[in-house]
Parts: sequence; structure tokens; C-alpha cells
Amino acid sequence: MLIKGALAALPGEEDFRRVDILVAGEKIARVAEAGSLAPEAIGGGEILDAAGLMVFPGAVDPHVHFDEPGFTHREDFLHGSSEAARGGVTTVIDMPCTSLPPVTRLDALKNKLAAVSGKAVVDYAFYGGVNGQDGPEAIEAAIAELAPEVVGFKCYTVSGMETFAAVSPEQFALAYRTCAAAGRPLLLHAEDPGVIRAAQAALSEARGAAALSWKDYYASRPMAAEVEACSGALRLTGADPRWLHVVHVGTAAAAALVAAAGATCETCAHYLAFDEEDFERLGAALKTAPPVKEPAQKALLWRQLAEGTIGFVASDHAGAPGYEKFTGDPLTAYGGIPGTGTLFPYLLSEGLFAKRLTLRRFLEASSVAAAARYGLSGGKGSLEPGKDADFVLVDPEATTTVEPSAMYSKSVITPFAGLRLAGRIAGTFVRGTRVYATPRLAARGVGPGAHGRILAAPGSGKHITWGYR
Repeated sequence: MLIKGALAALPGEEDFRRVDILVAGEKIARVAEAGSLAPEAIGGGEILDAAGLMVFPGAVDPHVHFDEPGFTHREDFLHGSSEAARGGVTTVIDMPCTSLPPVTRLDALKNKLAAVSGKAVVDYAFYGGVNGQDGPEAIEAAIAELAPEVVGFKCYTVSGMETFAAVSPEQFALAYRTCAAAGRPLLLHAEDPGVIRAAQAALSEARGAAALSWKDYYASRPMAAEVEACSGALRLTGADPRWLHVVHVGTAAAAALVAAAGATCETCAHYLAFDEEDFERLGAALKTAPPVKEPAQKALLWRQLAEGTIGFVASDHAGAPGYEKFTGDPLTAYGGIPGTGTLFPYLLSEGLFAKRLTLRRFLEASSVAAAARYGLSGGKGSLEPGKDADFVLVDPEATTTVEPSAMYSKSVITPFAGLRLAGRIAGTFVRGTRVYATPRLAARGVGPGAHGRILAAPGSGKHITWGYR
């Protein structure tokens, strides 16, 4: 395939360059100035005229819950990966906790691979899990046997899952030492249980028998819970915290602590877009854990993302059906949103096009940094020769309205519904294969209409792991 005349977001560049991109097999073979690659270079291959389009490396979403096997009434790999492709994500990393059995043993990982290998349409990697129900020997053994097959390990300081318990400080310290020795990051859901218990007790006393509001849910998991959990985790990592990664940070003070110590963290689009006041109008559609924060946090998080204090953005994709979301009780409503399809479009519109992020920082936040953190940058994360031909074509003159009817997720309950974003994805390619396309790139069955189509066959996505090239 020869992609001609695209405005390309190339690594290390401060602005777009108009280029031709030659794809040979599954890899990028050459990137050259526009017009310098003749059609003869591809023999009988496809020529894609990209005039008027921007081309970006495929986004890496390093935090998804595709729930398979075990909770497929919420999501599965076919629907989740299709939604990722629709949103310009070409690589996802799936969490170990929301499947049955959880991925805390090698046999559980093999079981998961058998269940999902024929379904994904984008490439995927996995995390292993550290379960608070396990003793020291089991934790060490699990990390040792899973490390060659995964890109990191996940644990919780608070957990509402019966099958995946929170770890104690002693378990966390052991898991961190073992992960560091294995050369794999330890990912932490960081909310301090003591702070949350105190906040919930105070809330219960103040409210009495009165019904809880959505602002009460926010108050039940205050910002101090994130700050204290991050501070405690950093103390337990000792002198070398670089293998610690804190997921879905919504509190700027917590992100600052993590970065200053030399560890890493991520945030999510919903923390950049929404705050506690949005709960009153959005309710269950916005419920996540940790919850979105006070209004001032959004600007602080954007600044930290622009400066690199926060390394990248993830979706924490975790949808659920209406009967689990709309229970009428803020405490029992399922926490999670289907975010992998809105991650890249939101960051593109409100980060790059709104000039909150430079081109370089946008690329780091959407693809480069996550690929590097999880050992995938040999093949993923940037547009350069030798890497996978994972790319997204964007029409910068068009706009996108987030429409649940266009989503491929099993759950389409999203707080982003109705949001209008600058730019529109015209096509998503994974290892040179057209996976998703709008009518502008009509081919192989793409019909008329405003929305695109998934073109790749289920199972075309590939399982990858640390050191991938």
C-alpha cells in the first residue's frame, strides 16, 4: 500500500509533514516527502490518496476491561476491540481482574487467550494480577510464571470484587519487589481504604436515613484517598519507585507526588472532561472509581499532561448494561464507562486541536509513552520504518458528535453522549489492514451513511507481549 500526500504526525517533529508512506506487508517500509514515492514502488498494491487527511500512529489504550471470559454481559473482545478501532485505537491492554478466573495464574491466562483469540480486531496485550487473597509464596510464583507473557501486573488498595481482593501493605511491598526483579511495572488502583471508610462514616452520620445523592458518592471517595494511597505506595517501593505505575489518577496532587518520586501515572479522558458538578445531570453514566473531582482539577490535570507529569491517557473502558448502572442508588450502581472509542477523538479535539497539547505531547499521551512503558515500542506507538503499519487517518475539517447509536460496545451508556468534537476519523489500519473506515475511504463493503464500518474479520487482532517487534 502507498499512502500519498498525508499530513503526518511523525516522531520528534514539532509540526505535521506532508509525506508518502509505503507499507510492505504489516510494516511501514518508508516515509518520504510527498510525491517522492512513485506508484511503481508497490507493484500492483493499493494506492490511497490521503490528500486533505492527517495521519497519526494508532493510539495505544493501556487500560481496558473487556470482561472475557466471565462477564460478557458487559463487554467482550469482539465488541470492545471493534469500538477501539472505531476510535482510532490499534492496541489495547486488558486488565486481569474483570474476567473469570482472574489472570493471577498462567493457566488462567491460557484460558483467557483461548476464549478471546478468535475475536479481536485490534492487537492486544494482557496484565497479570496480584490478588489480595493469595499468600506470599503464591504472589511470588504468580509473578514469576506470568512475567514472560504479560506487560505488567495490577493490584488494588480498595476493591469491590469478590474474586480480586485488595492487597495489604505487606502484599504490595512483596509484589513490588518481585515485579521490579522481573522487569515488569506494578500497576496500582490507588485509593486509601482508611480515608474512604472515614468519609463514608461521616457521610452516613450526616445523611441519616435520607437518600444519597451523586455528590454524596463523590464525597465518599475524596481526593485525599488518592493522595494518601500514592504516598503510602511510594514509601513501600523503597529507593527505586520506577516500576510503580498509578492508574486513572484524577487528583493533581497525587500525580505530582508520583512524578516527583520517579514513578509514572496515567489519567483518563473523563477526568479531563467532567467534574463532580456533572454528577447531578449525568448520574450513573459518569460513575467511575475513583470518581471525577472538583472543577479545578480538570485544568490542573491538563497542565500536568502538557508538562509530562502525567505520562499518558487511558480509557479505563468498563461499560455495563442499564440494569447494573441504573439501580437508583449511587453506591450500588456499577462504576465504569465504555471509553476506548472516545479516548483518541477526545484527546485529539480537546488536547491537540484546542492547543492544550503540543503535537509532540499529544503523540506521547496517545501512543508513544504507553507503548514504551509496557515494552511494546519496538513495534508500536509511532510512524517510522520498521514499525507496524498501525495508523489512523483523520479529516481535520470535519467534526464528530459522540452518538451511542454508532458505538460497537455492548454498553453504550456514556457521559460523552452528544459531545461535539473537532476532527473525524476516516480510517483505522492495524498492521497495514484496513480495520475501520468511513464512506470517505469506502472499500470492501463500506456502505453509505454517516458512520463507518468494521472491515476486519474477528480474530485478525494479534496477541503481543513485552519486547514485541
